[in-house]
Amino acid sequence: MDSTRHRTLLLGLGVFAIALVVRLIGIGWGLPNDQRNHSLHPDEPVVFLYSQRIEPAKFDFTPGFYNYGTLYLTILRVSSDMADAYGAGPKDNSEDALWQAVGRYHLVGRVISAVAGAATVLFVLLILLPRAGTFGSVFGAAAMALAPGHVVHSRFQTVDVLATMFLVVSLFFALRLSKPDVERIPDSAYTKFAVWCGVFAGLSTGTKYTGIIALVALAVVVLIEKRSVSVRALALAVLAAIVAFLIVTPGVITDTSSFLRDFKYEMTHTSTGHGLVFAGTASGYFVHIQNLFVALGVLVTVIGALGLLRASYRKHAWAFGLVAFAIVYYALIGRAEVKFMRYVFPLVPVLAVGFGWMMSRAALAVRAEGKRWLTVAGVLIGLFGVLGIASTASFATTYTSWMSDPDPRDTLAKELKSVADYDATVGLVQDPWFYSPSLYKNVAAGPWIEPTPGAFEKRKDWMDAAIRPGVVRYVPREPEVRIDWDKRLLTELKPDYVVYSSFEIGDFVRLWELPSPPSEFKIQLGRAEEFMDTLWTEYEGWKVLGAEGASLPHDLMYIRPKIEVWKRKTSSPTPSTGTSTTSGLSGAPARTP
Repeated sequence: MDSTRHRTLLLGLGVFAIALVVRLIGIGWGLPNDQRNHSLHPDEPVVFLYSQRIEPAKFDFTPGFYNYGTLYLTILRVSSDMADAYGAGPKDNSEDALWQAVGRYHLVGRVISAVAGAATVLFVLLILLPRAGTFGSVFGAAAMALAPGHVVHSRFQTVDVLATMFLVVSLFFALRLSKPDVERIPDSAYTKFAVWCGVFAGLSTGTKYTGIIALVALAVVVLIEKRSVSVRALALAVLAAIVAFLIVTPGVITDTSSFLRDFKYEMTHTSTGHGLVFAGTASGYFVHIQNLFVALGVLVTVIGALGLLRASYRKHAWAFGLVAFAIVYYALIGRAEVKFMRYVFPLVPVLAVGFGWMMSRAALAVRAEGKRWLTVAGVLIGLFGVLGIASTASFATTYTSWMSDPDPRDTLAKELKSVADYDATVGLVQDPWFYSPSLYKNVAAGPWIEPTPGAFEKRKDWMDAAIRPGVVRYVPREPEVRIDWDKRLLTELKPDYVVYSSFEIGDFVRLWELPSPPSEFKIQLGRAEEFMDTLWTEYEGWKVLGAEGASLPHDLMYIRPKIEVWKRKTSSPTPSTGTSTTSGLSGAPARTP
C-alpha cells in the first residue's frame, strides 16, 4: 500500500471513529426504564413490532407494512435475533423484564443508525478527497459529523439515517464517473461503478422510497462525461436499482395488495397533511430551508449551497450531478404537506460536500498572489466556515446534553409523585402517549399497542390503575366519541393538576396567532380555547420543564418537549424545591404571552 492510500485509510478510519463516538453519546435517551415500559420516540415501538413479523429463518420477509421499504426492518430483526442469542432477551417472565428486553432491542436498532450515520460522514470525506484535498475534505466531513439534526436522528431506531447512508454511497459511485476519477478508469470499471450506484440507490429505496432519486445524479454525470458505454451503463444502473429494491422489499411481488395499500397511504399522507401538526405553516419550500438551518446550521448550509453553485459555474460534472439531485429532491419534498425535518437529510451530505469544496477554494484563494481581493474573499469565507462549524458543533453539543440528561417527562413525574397527596389526581387533555409525563409504566403506550377493538379500554385500564397521583382523562360513556381538550375534565373531574406538552398545545398556539386559521380546524380551535379559558380561571401555573426545546422542529422536539403543569387554585400542595417555575405557560389566544 502506497503512502497516499495509507494516509487516506487512516484519515477515513479516524473520521468514521469520531463520527461514531459523537453519535453513541446519549444513545440511551428515552429507552424503557424503571418509570416507563416504552420508548419516548413514537415511531420506535411501531418499527420494532413490524420488524418482528419478518422471519428470516423461514425466508419470510413480508411484514405486511410498507409505508417504507423493508430493508431496515429486516436488518433490525436479524440484529435483534443476534442480540437475543447473546443474552439481550428477557431475564425472567415478568412484564417489566419483557419491556426492558425490548429496550435493548431498540438500542440495537439505534446502533445500526449510529453506524450508518458515521458511514455517511466517511463517504462525504471520500467524495471530497479527489476534489477538495485533505483540507476541504476534513471540513466537509466535520460539517456532516456534527450536523445537529443528523446527529440526533442517528440515535433513533428509525429508517431515515440508514436510507440516507445508502443514498450517499450511491452518489459516491455516481460521482466516480466524473472528473478527476473518470479519466483514470477503463470502460469496464465505468460500467461497474454505474451498477454499484444503482445497487445502492435500490437499497436506499428499499429503506425509504425517495432513495431512487439518486439515479438523477448518475444520469446527469454520465451524460456530461460522455463515453461509448454511457447509455448502457445508465440502463444497467436502473436495472440494478430495481433488482436491489425487489430483493430487499420482496413484498412488492409476494404481498402486492398490502404494498399498494401502504404505498398509496404514504403518498396520500404526504400530500394531504398530518392533522394539526403542519396546519397553517408556510410552503414546504420555505419550511425545509428552515429545517436545513436546524439540521445542518445556517452558515454551513449557505456556504454549502454557494459551493455547489460555484462548482457548477466552473462546469464541474460532479457538481451538476449533485445540484440536479438536490433540485429534484427538494421539489418533491417542497410540494408535500408533511414537513418533518428528517425529510431534508438526503440534502445534508450534498450541502456538506459543497461546504468542503468551498472551504478548499477559500484556502487556495488565501494563497493567491497578486489578487488581494481574492485573498480577502478567501479569508472571509474561511472565517465564516470556521464559525459555521463552531455553531453546528455547539447545537450538536446542546442536543447531546439533553439526550444524556434525565428527560423532562421522567423528571416531572418524579416531582409530581413527591408532592401530590395520596388521593391527588393529574388530568390529561388527550390520550396519553410519548408526550405524557411518566406517571405510570404504560403511559407511553400509544395507539399502536393493540390495533384492534378494545385498544383504548386497555390503555384506560392502565391509566385508571395509576396511584399517587391518580391519572384522569375525560371519557364519556361511549369512549369512541371522546374528544381532546374537553373542558369537562376541569368542570366535572376537577383534577388537582392539569398537564400537557408542546406537542399538544403548540399547534393551537400557532394557529391562534394566524389572522385566518384553516377552517377545517375551527371546531378544534374553539374547543381548545374554551378549555384554556376555564383553565386560566380555575387553575394557576405551577411548573414548566423543557421550554428550551419547544421551538424545535416536530421530530427534533422528541428529545425535549415543553411540559406545562397547572395546579387547581383551591388545592394547596407545596411545590418542590427551587426548580419550580411558571414562566412560559401557554394560554388562550388573547392571553398568550
